[in-house]
Amino acid sequence: VEQSLAVKTEKGLVVIVGCSHPGVKNILKAASDFGDPKVLIGGLHGFRDFDLVKDLEFICPTHCTQFKSEIRSRYPGRYVSGGVGKVIEI
Repeated sequence: VEQSLAVKTEKGLVVIVGCSHPGVKNILKAASDFGDPKVLIGGLHGFRDFDLVKDLEFICPTHCTQFKSEIRSRYPGRYVSGGVGKVIEI
């Protein structure tokens, strides 16, 4: 069982994931019960449905994301590199 965290902020919902094994689509759908997802941070294992994140304000794919370069090229102004010790202001 994998867990994800949805945090309500003044700017919208921030979704923090582990490896996204249940699927990014399923995670964002579940999170949308609490608001409109604006940010996605975490591992996007196997994620290739790039249009699914087109409306996010920013996306920060981490450790197990295989297609970081594709996400970065499609969404250069919204792509944030993640990593240990990275501080992300929302």
